[in-house]
Amino acid sequence: MYGLALGGGGSRGSYEIGVLKALKEMNIEIGAITGTSIGAINGASFLMGDMELMEEIWKSLNRDSLIKFKDISIPDVIKNRGFDFDILMDLLKKHIKEEVIRSNPIDFGIVTYNLSTREPVVLFKEDIPEGKLVEYVGASANHPSFERLTIEGEAYIDGAVYNNIPVLPLHKKGYQDIIAVNLHTFGDWKSLKGPYNLVEIKSEKPLGSVLFPDPDTIRKNMTLGYLDTLKTFGKVHGYHYYFRTLDDFTLLNSLSAEEIRELRREVSPVFLNKTLGHYENKLREDYSLTLSGLEITAEVLRIDNTKIYAHQGELLDEILKAVHEVVRGTSRLPLKERIIFKELDATAFKALELAAPKIAIANLFLKILQNRIIGV
Repeated sequence: MYGLALGGGGSRGSYEIGVLKALKEMNIEIGAITGTSIGAINGASFLMGDMELMEEIWKSLNRDSLIKFKDISIPDVIKNRGFDFDILMDLLKKHIKEEVIRSNPIDFGIVTYNLSTREPVVLFKEDIPEGKLVEYVGASANHPSFERLTIEGEAYIDGAVYNNIPVLPLHKKGYQDIIAVNLHTFGDWKSLKGPYNLVEIKSEKPLGSVLFPDPDTIRKNMTLGYLDTLKTFGKVHGYHYYFRTLDDFTLLNSLSAEEIRELRREVSPVFLNKTLGHYENKLREDYSLTLSGLEITAEVLRIDNTKIYAHQGELLDEILKAVHEVVRGTSRLPLKERIIFKELDATAFKALELAAPKIAIANLFLKILQNRIIGV
């Protein structure tokens, strides 16, 4: 049974909705959830038991959902030391019911910071006074840009100022297997490792603004959270792309001895190691130069990386379609990226290595692919 730590990150919290959806679909058993800031809100919402409603609420958010910019009075914001926090609190009170969370067998904890006593506050369900649970969830999410939330005369601020990914409270509760969701906000670069088994779920792609929700970004993040969780638990493969299976395709076989010799004549090992090192670390036993080149070429060609491909061959088909569009003159690919189709001499390729390493890799991959197709 896992403990689940949901990190803070404001609008990036839509990523956690995808994570929770995937964990539920995979029947991953969760014994306790801790959350900081938006993580506390998402954790409490999940314990309400309605994933569809959570998704609907997130999809309804936009830039003006939590801060009514057209009604802002700068003097009032300065006087109150932040934006109005009542909008978010009203939303929490509407959708989070304390009695439902307390009756849920999954334990729940939040992290906030008491400004009055200047002390961090970590509370689980049993520690929170009756009738105050929703307020403490709000206290955990009281971002510094909002006016301070007070509970029984004491002021609180976002728990991210103390512990943005609350793994340790779960360990202190006795959990040895912990899932942590990292939304890449300030301070989240610190190692989460400890005397427990950690499964960290995080995106390799940017998740957008922390403070201002954007409908398109919210939908994308929910998809990425879902896919990254499936990948973390071995249900899909790949690094920047997602494959249901990795099958054997002749065009995507590992490099032959002759191809490796040719590659060494054209490219320095230092360049390959520097450019592909991340792929080797992330793909591990799935790593190959051809799979890395396939993904990088697809990325350069701006092929969708928010869906599950049946196998590498399906992504290769998309690459070949993009190549045909360039040949027919119907492609919208910017001129800079079109250099991947050029035959470059050693000097030009060296310059490309320095200026745009991924485009250089894509150029090499397409050359290898072309040679395999025509039988060179």
